[in-house]
Amino acid sequence: MPQDKKFYITTPIYYGNGLPHVGHFYSSTIANILFKYHKISWVSSRFTTGIDENSQKAVIKAQEADMGVMEYLDYMAVEHQKTWDYFNLDYTDFIRTTSPRHHSLVQEVLQHCYDKWDIYQDYYSWKYCIGCEAYKKDDELIPHPNPLLRGEGASSQLVCADHLTVPELLKEKNYFFKLTRYQTWIEEFYDTNPDFVLPHFRYNEVKAFVWRGLEDFSISRETNTFGIPLPFDTSQVTYVWFDALFNYYTSCKYSPKPHHNSSPQGEDEAALWDTQEYWSHFQDESKLFWESDDVTKVHIVGKDIIRFHAIFWPAMLASYFDLWEMWEDWKLHYKDSDREKLPTTILTWGYFTVDGQKMSKSLGNVIDPIAYSKEYSKELLGLYILSAFPIGNDGDYSRDDAIKTYNAKLANNLWNLVNRVVVLSLKLSENSWILKPRWLRSDDNIEWFSLDHPLAVKYWKYAVKIWQNIESESRWFQSSMKDFDLKFTLDCVFRLLDSLNKFADETQPWQMIKTDEEGTREVLYTLAEWLRQVGLALYPFFPEKMSEMFEKLGLKDYAKQLEAGKLHDLLQREEMFVILEKWEALFKRIEV
Repeated sequence: MPQDKKFYITTPIYYGNGLPHVGHFYSSTIANILFKYHKISWVSSRFTTGIDENSQKAVIKAQEADMGVMEYLDYMAVEHQKTWDYFNLDYTDFIRTTSPRHHSLVQEVLQHCYDKWDIYQDYYSWKYCIGCEAYKKDDELIPHPNPLLRGEGASSQLVCADHLTVPELLKEKNYFFKLTRYQTWIEEFYDTNPDFVLPHFRYNEVKAFVWRGLEDFSISRETNTFGIPLPFDTSQVTYVWFDALFNYYTSCKYSPKPHHNSSPQGEDEAALWDTQEYWSHFQDESKLFWESDDVTKVHIVGKDIIRFHAIFWPAMLASYFDLWEMWEDWKLHYKDSDREKLPTTILTWGYFTVDGQKMSKSLGNVIDPIAYSKEYSKELLGLYILSAFPIGNDGDYSRDDAIKTYNAKLANNLWNLVNRVVVLSLKLSENSWILKPRWLRSDDNIEWFSLDHPLAVKYWKYAVKIWQNIESESRWFQSSMKDFDLKFTLDCVFRLLDSLNKFADETQPWQMIKTDEEGTREVLYTLAEWLRQVGLALYPFFPEKMSEMFEKLGLKDYAKQLEAGKLHDLLQREEMFVILEKWEALFKRIEV
């Protein structure tokens, strides 16, 4: 049965005003790998992704496309799902913020926070960037980096650092959330939870921002017409962040039942809003995957939205769930029991350039993940983007280096070794099966090594040492995955493959087979068994290709067993490899 500690991971909900690009692919791939690892490890897990639709940008894009807003959003939702289905993302829920389940939850949250005086009405004048869907302080704006575009007058104003546009100056009567009320609570929450934001240097940036002093923030717009109306003032709609962030909780509170992931959308969904047929699609899993201390809750986000997730989001949850306690100083203070209703970790990734330049449509260097994968390989994009730099760091995506990395690690290193084992096994005179050598077999569950065996004496520093380290290798794999260090996991796996290829070069089974078939079987077994271990380690990264590799090595139904949570059983299993035929290349070399 599944382990006690459950696992819940989310991507950001991406804006529904454009197709997914390589940044979305990066975030979704990280989430999918971590979800897949926990799933095959027999951990009860869920994975949510989706799109954020209640924004002014969606209205503008729909007008540009000469489409109705919901017509446009329905189209974009399908296109997003097509992208993730193409890459076989194993998400358990695809949420849309226009859905009735989310609409209902957000209005409940708003009313509760309003009733406890955490939401109030006021006038304000603020600079607002439509591209970021966020308000900007002057110290967050910069002069335009191109002197020729600074101009004079209005065009000489400071611009958003991300979009290089002058924010709108807005003045209207809105509703605000009392973030200042939670200053002490947030600071104490940070002190008690040192790993809340990863990597830690991103956490330090967040803390520095909080220590400068928090300000209340607007949660509504009176000029927008598209969005979730405030339940206490229907003349205004909810500001995007107060709406969007609660999608993570909506997905648990109204979780799609098995075989009901494709719930009605758009106009069909709206027509079913108040019917039992619509709500019968969902079940309440909030006590299992959110309001519990036995679940790890991880949000994958880009560094541009880290403040919303690490500051606004915990405070909003504290207000909705009444997490705080008040002391004699009349301040709100954090208590340990608050932790179970808050996210466990905000895993933050940085920006990356492409061939040293910022991604830009005008430069033509924006990477469409589907088109790129069809031109080269699905595995190439994921391998390089995860192994070139650690999660959280800024980095550069070099197209040439990506191809070289793919060729070196997957085509030359991994596939070359698999091919050697398959081809030589088919040349064995009697049968293609290869068994665990006598000098490495278990006796009453105790591993013993007969070092007087000729092959063991000659190659002990490779073969025996590799076998003796199997448990420690499994431990670093599990540890790095639990620490979300995917680059380190990949580095270790490919270092292991380097040592296996060195072992093959030293033993030269292609020469040994001419005079010592028994020794050849034993060398091939060592290589095949470690390829099996490599396949288990890489399965969360490349499930399709590792499933093929297991088949090539004569290991049946491995993917089915892994999807049923049998990873730890398979890691300890003693296998016999039955190789019956040569297959097409698992990873084909790509010419630069």
